[in-house]
Amino acid sequence: MERLIDRIVIFLLTVFVGRSIMTDRYLIVVLYSVISIALFDFFLLFKAKVKSSMKMENLSEKAAFALEIVAVAASLVDNRLIILVPIALYGAVIIRNYVALALAVISGLSYITSGEDYNTILYVELLIVVSIYLSFKCSRTEIFENDVKRLRDESVIREEDLLRNNVALIKAKDDEIYLSTLKERNRIAREIHDNVGHMLTRAILQLGALITICKDETLKGGLVGLKETLDTAMNNIRNSVHDLRDEAIDIPTAINDIVAPLREDRKLTLEVDISSDIDKSVKYAIIGVVKEGVSNIIKHSDNEYVDITLNEHPVMYQLVIHDYSEHADEIKANADLSGMGLDNIKARVENVGGNVLITDDNGFRIFVTIPK
Repeated sequence: MERLIDRIVIFLLTVFVGRSIMTDRYLIVVLYSVISIALFDFFLLFKAKVKSSMKMENLSEKAAFALEIVAVAASLVDNRLIILVPIALYGAVIIRNYVALALAVISGLSYITSGEDYNTILYVELLIVVSIYLSFKCSRTEIFENDVKRLRDESVIREEDLLRNNVALIKAKDDEIYLSTLKERNRIAREIHDNVGHMLTRAILQLGALITICKDETLKGGLVGLKETLDTAMNNIRNSVHDLRDEAIDIPTAINDIVAPLREDRKLTLEVDISSDIDKSVKYAIIGVVKEGVSNIIKHSDNEYVDITLNEHPVMYQLVIHDYSEHADEIKANADLSGMGLDNIKARVENVGGNVLITDDNGFRIFVTIPK
């Protein structure tokens, strides 16, 4: 828009200067020529960016380059056509048309020595200077706007990168805290089981022996009550230890440990995207299915590719175990959809209300869905 306004200003100034150079009829013809050159040049350079060299990038810029040279060269043929120069120079500055600029200098010097009225020469030269100034001003504005846009885009990109990095750091910190919590729970459960649990078990056995050899019925009744109390305490401790271990099971870590043997001689692709807040029965079912699936692959499959994906969806968990080869026909011919391992998989999934589909199409695939 700024370029269009500048060209309109230059045209109006051209009308003012042209009236002191030409007769009315010749002036109208020349002004039409100025309008045509201005419109064509504006159209050809509508999407052109400010150049740092005279290199033309497309046909429109080449056409504008030639048009500007012709317009300036015409003023060398007839000095009254000097009023074509300002509008041509405006576009020449944008695309760095140094040929047109050089011809304009020659034309301007020639017009000074042409013997025209001093005021007219002054108006023409000022118009040329104004045209060049407006073009440079517009070019600098465009460069500044482009720099501002580039800096703004870079700022947005940096802000997005920083946000992603912050989210990743927070997630990594949360994962670290979560894993530390799991390790501490495992340690506590192990300590209770190995120390308190063993000591209580030994005390219960010793108390049972005392009850057996005790002859005093009054004392024996007290010992029996004490044994029942210790049995209750032992059961409570056992349940607490089991709960700690259940909560301490981390599915991604557990699956990584299970599939470790596949990494040695298979091309494994593993994707696990699931939250830690899962019912323990579903957790055990998923881990059990992965164990059975990996065990079957190791024992019965020679396929070189294995894909395992576990994803959490809004209403269900989805597990896919797929081992395959480039020789799909051979896999289908050798596939066996029966066996105790596959029956165990079906039983585990059905126990938590899920569905399992086992196929031998395009490799051996176990597809499991478990509702939340």
